[in-house]
Amino acid sequence: MRRQLSLLIAVVALACAGGQSAGGGGPAGRQRVVNLVPFDISNCFPPKLDLGKTANEYTLQAAFRGARPAIQECLADAKVQNPNVPTKGKVAISIDGTGTTVAVSGEGLQPAGQTCIEKATRAQIEGLSAPAGSKPITFEGPFERDPSTMVRMGVNEASDVQGAIRLAVPQWCSCFEPIRTQAPPEFAGSVTLTREDVTKYADRLKAPDGGAVISKGVVSALQASDPAGAELASCLNQRIESLPLRSSSEQLAVPVQVLLINSSGPAATAAGTAPQLQFAQLDAVREQRQAEAFAALSRRQQVANAYDGQVQAYQAAVNSKDAKKRKTAGGMVKDLKAGCAALVKADDDYTKALEAEASVEQQALTLAQTLKAKDPSWADAEKASLGALSDTQKQIDASKQLRTANEKACPKEKY
Repeated sequence: MRRQLSLLIAVVALACAGGQSAGGGGPAGRQRVVNLVPFDISNCFPPKLDLGKTANEYTLQAAFRGARPAIQECLADAKVQNPNVPTKGKVAISIDGTGTTVAVSGEGLQPAGQTCIEKATRAQIEGLSAPAGSKPITFEGPFERDPSTMVRMGVNEASDVQGAIRLAVPQWCSCFEPIRTQAPPEFAGSVTLTREDVTKYADRLKAPDGGAVISKGVVSALQASDPAGAELASCLNQRIESLPLRSSSEQLAVPVQVLLINSSGPAATAAGTAPQLQFAQLDAVREQRQAEAFAALSRRQQVANAYDGQVQAYQAAVNSKDAKKRKTAGGMVKDLKAGCAALVKADDDYTKALEAEASVEQQALTLAQTLKAKDPSWADAEKASLGALSDTQKQIDASKQLRTANEKACPKEKY
């Protein structure tokens, strides 16, 4: 089994990054804003991996990795976990002739989180069946999330505004339709909350600077880092202004960010994107490419199993003491050729999937090396990226060698 790696967890923690401050009068004062937790918009348009119909030892690994964006979103809200300790657990998947079972267990995980993770996993394995008469096929996939990367309410008033917006983002999928296949830009700006008793008499009051008092309870002024994201920024602002956000201050201006990644999009982000968010996008895409590689390996194994069955049937016919059965062997050669050709194609598909994964890992390595030249703290990211790329390259080399051996072994003449 190939090594699982999460560069995002190991290297980058956007939820801890940067110390935004919210300015405002009254008791709120200046508050450090946390809850800067990225949302993977692929959860709005979840891709279904092509795992074939019959499970094997690679199918469930692919399914688990394909479910990872949804699983991570299940762990985004600290209220469904213990917010004071890291959430660690596993998803145990088993499939046999009687059906499929998914069991979620872990430390710090509440029932709502367990149910969410089970649903996300089942979405990927729907329609799969075990080979007839086979032993149960099982797999255990680990998950982990630190409290600092969760949305934690009650930190302070400003952070609660950021957190409430982040928890609402998954319901705004219609906003993300135009960028469902793109790497999202960054969105940042102020969200101003004005207390209800102030907005009620806004027409009679003057702001400290002499201007008019805001008459709306929530005013959102997020802007996109890329001009192409202006329409999406407008959609996000409308959604934010519809939220029931409240402040105890007469007026509170909170610097808000909506951090988005897209594991179904390209690895590269727009120029000027924060390094942490660039790495988060690369890691999300890398994990999706890894899931696709496992899916290709699963399909390849299904083709290999079918071809093995053809070879065994042919050999049994050739070696049979029954003359009629030996005679049928000649008619099997055409199917053997087709079966072997399908196996070689499946080898090629698996290699291409691995090469797509390696391409993302190379981009991550290049980014880490560039950043390390300015900041030595990126050395760990460089090491992790190099290790991931090295592992994948070994898999590519092994796949190409196997493909060559299979092609040489394919029947080319009549027996």
